[in-house]
Amino acid sequence: MASCAICGSRFAEKRCYFCQRHVCTSCITPDDVTGSPTTVKCLDCQRKGINKISLLAVAKRNKFIFGIIAGFWVFAVFPLPFLDLTGYEAEVLATILQPVLIAAAVMSIPFIFMMLAWQKRAPKGY
Repeated sequence: MASCAICGSRFAEKRCYFCQRHVCTSCITPDDVTGSPTTVKCLDCQRKGINKISLLAVAKRNKFIFGIIAGFWVFAVFPLPFLDLTGYEAEVLATILQPVLIAAAVMSIPFIFMMLAWQKRAPKGY
């Protein structure tokens, strides 16, 4: 078990949605004691008046997704080195290149919709 970032107790069972620090149930704001798993807010964030997460926090939480998107981008922009590794001749590469680019474009569509629908603010309370 992690220790609480505010009071230091050994029973920090929850994590603050905004600062991602471990917090015990006595250091959660009274509005969030209801047990909502998404909007747990610590007393420090309540005192500072934090109502949204920073861009750096969004990047840290979603670094795996950013890595996948970057991998698709590298493969779509520079496919020739990857295709050269397969051992095909240069004439065959032109016929292989078109379906690869189409597949990369189709695979990126869900990620584009995800970025448009991405919430930077905390979810509303229930």
